Amino acid sequence: MDRMLIHIPRLYSKDEFVNFCSKIPKDYDAKSEEFWGYVEEKLKPYLTRACIKRIYLESLDKKGDEGIGLAKEILDSRGFKIIKLLIDKGGKLHATEDTNLIQETSSWLALLGDNPNLNIMIEMYQESLSERDSYIAKVIDQTLKDNEIGVIIIEPTHRLSLPEDIKVIKMCRFDPSDYLKSFLYNKI
Repeated sequence: MDRMLIHIPRLYSKDEFVNFCSKIPKDYDAKSEEFWGYVEEKLKPYLTRACIKRIYLESLDKKGDEGIGLAKEILDSRGFKIIKLLIDKGGKLHATEDTNLIQETSSWLALLGDNPNLNIMIEMYQESLSERDSYIAKVIDQTLKDNEIGVIIIEPTHRLSLPEDIKVIKMCRFDPSDYLKSFLYNKI
């Protein structure tokens, strides 16, 4: 009995653009609307039937009301609207990540920002990301039941290795990492 996971690459927030590029693209609001509008349109058949049972979000290490509050911080307003629609239609928001692994990855990333040429730090950061990906995959495998549909919203560079019985469908208008790279390239 197959399980299905709708994979939505997370659009980078305005704060992330400021951190990566020191400014926000002029077309960010329009791109955000285009991206999330497309996702919402594609999710309509699932929302109408209320058949999405599991919701997973990168960096979410809380559940219940606390998890909903954190989701609002992680996503922009359009992305959070999608989460709310899914919850309102019966989806359960899961604590998707481990707090310690999130903090470890953030620490390695901060060190990399100060010392971008140290190979050992790059390796440790990548190892930490890999551990996070494994943890996320384990949470999904343990909570997504037979014949259920789930949604994950996750930063595009994550690489999840999921069991073969989970069919993954990628849903996005454009790849958010391409948008970031294009902005960086055109900014230089």
